[in-house]
Amino acid sequence: MIHISNALIVLILLINLTGLALLLHRYLDSWSLARIAAPIAFVVALFFVEYISGLGQLTWVFPFTTLASCYLIVKAKDFLREHWRLEALFYGSFLYALAWRYAFPDITASSEKITDLTFVANYFGGGRLPPVDRWLPPFSFEMYYALQHYSAALIGRLLGTTPGMAYNLGFCTIVALTATAAGATAMLLVRRRRPAILLTTAFLIGGAGTAPLIHLIEDHPTLYAGVRFIGSSFSADSATKPLGRWLLGVSQVNPNTPDLPIETFSYLIGLGDFHPPFSGFLLLMLALLAIAHIEAETTSRAAYVVLGACVPLIIPCNTWQFPLQVALVGGYLGLRLYSKKPVDWKPFAIGLAAALLLIEPFLARFGPSAVDAGMAIRLVPTDQRTPLSLWLLLFYPILALFVLHLLFGKRSRLTIGLCVLWITLLVLSNYFFIDDLYGGKYERFNTVLKFWAWIYSGGMLMIGAFNLRSASRVCRWGTAAVLLLVCTFGGDLASELLRTPKPHLGQLDGAGGIRDDAGEKVILDTLQHAPPSIVLQRVPIGSYTTQPSLVIFANQTAFLGWPDHENVWRGNRVDINARKNKVNTFYAGNMPEAWRWLEDNGIHYVIWGREDNQLPPGTFDRVNDSIKEAYVWQGYYEVGAYHVGLWQLRQ
Repeated sequence: MIHISNALIVLILLINLTGLALLLHRYLDSWSLARIAAPIAFVVALFFVEYISGLGQLTWVFPFTTLASCYLIVKAKDFLREHWRLEALFYGSFLYALAWRYAFPDITASSEKITDLTFVANYFGGGRLPPVDRWLPPFSFEMYYALQHYSAALIGRLLGTTPGMAYNLGFCTIVALTATAAGATAMLLVRRRRPAILLTTAFLIGGAGTAPLIHLIEDHPTLYAGVRFIGSSFSADSATKPLGRWLLGVSQVNPNTPDLPIETFSYLIGLGDFHPPFSGFLLLMLALLAIAHIEAETTSRAAYVVLGACVPLIIPCNTWQFPLQVALVGGYLGLRLYSKKPVDWKPFAIGLAAALLLIEPFLARFGPSAVDAGMAIRLVPTDQRTPLSLWLLLFYPILALFVLHLLFGKRSRLTIGLCVLWITLLVLSNYFFIDDLYGGKYERFNTVLKFWAWIYSGGMLMIGAFNLRSASRVCRWGTAAVLLLVCTFGGDLASELLRTPKPHLGQLDGAGGIRDDAGEKVILDTLQHAPPSIVLQRVPIGSYTTQPSLVIFANQTAFLGWPDHENVWRGNRVDINARKNKVNTFYAGNMPEAWRWLEDNGIHYVIWGREDNQLPPGTFDRVNDSIKEAYVWQGYYEVGAYHVGLWQLRQ
């Protein structure tokens, strides 16, 4: 039954996305631009509206929008049939992402999944923005760029899903939009179907330069070994093969080598994080699609509008990549002027101004909050520089494409300038970084994480496209060989997808791990049917722990989430650690008349989960004694001194 329900929800989502695109296509004379820009425009418009007035629950809307979309689809069936290749790419990439989320739907404490789930849940209330931070009520969630998470929440609010299912459906949607933009760009620039398919495939499943070599370096490399290579997976313990031992000697890596990841789009699909780099890839590919339309002279005015809008929209999506987006768009327009080609400034300014206006309410709140982070651009210290041999191992594919184009390709002022632009971005990202709160070997981690994959993917797609349409066989076949090499990462992805156990297949709400415990399953169900409340759940460590995911899965508000993350976002406010200490004191059973503290903080439910039974013997009884005057215990799984259940505020 769960599979039938999932299929119906996915079908309704896809119908509405198609109807939305058909609606926008009336104003944009490009189907590919309309296909990608329509949901973005819809989300940004509602984002603006809800800063003025919240729209509440929206489940009443989808029957009408679905019927209207069906009407538009039937009416445009011949048009859609004519554009079947683009439609096949959109639906195929959506289903590819869905295969990953269907196989591994769990939203766990690995990486940033629970963080992203919470961001999505923040927007589920439907009130006026900014919403309450579900990890730190009653404070507002205004210190993070989360337009991507707002969009997933809209899916959940429209279709009546849980936050976890909205997370997974939003994940599939953004993958489909990004891959479709990349494929449409490839087709416009390459102008030949098979090479364009190869280029798109390299983006969707290809890896970095380590992809074809990692199995010659390590005995049993994991999926992340090639992307988390420098300073992480590549070490004296893992590099046991001859090539690996040789590289160790050449690169002179040590435990203090900086951790420098290059998390490609393909890797993020396998990882399952619904994190802002996805938005960065989407706006990168949308900008490249607009550029491709301008160069192909197919629909330049609409393309200029989209290109202009892409610049400010990166701020509420992934602010880290704002300078990259500015460099790409500004560099391209400058190259057109240098090449003595016209620039249609009016539609560009309209797109720029419209997007800036729509995100202004967000900027008014986000800007002052972001000041607390106190980040600055700095020169990379000597001890943080990238080992040259390892840098070349990551980036030789894109460097090879540059060389092939400059030596054998059909060169023009524009294409040479674009090569210089991508090379400049690569060099600058290696010598400058944004100094955040991280230090030591993680000093450059965030900068490299946000920059390298973006630059690598954009350069590979654009220069690769120009190479594949070159008259030179050396340029075409050399580029194809490079793309085939990076596509070997697809084998690792396939192995991970097919061989890894799938204990929660199809449980798209992401809470399968919670339901594995008989007691916590009942807690989840109870809270899902309870009125909106603040719920207390013990957080045993500062971050990357399962707690308080149960609260978020239930679409409730946790009194405290991961304090380490909240400290990073909010500039180490003293009240966060004070709250953490209070929670620890409460769960130690050392807070006299703790019920007064709970009531003062508006807490309606207190969870005693499976891991809380690891606390010292007698702790449960002390906690119960301290709150039983105002809270009643409901035990859902109890054996002797083992308890799983919750306390509820007496009515």
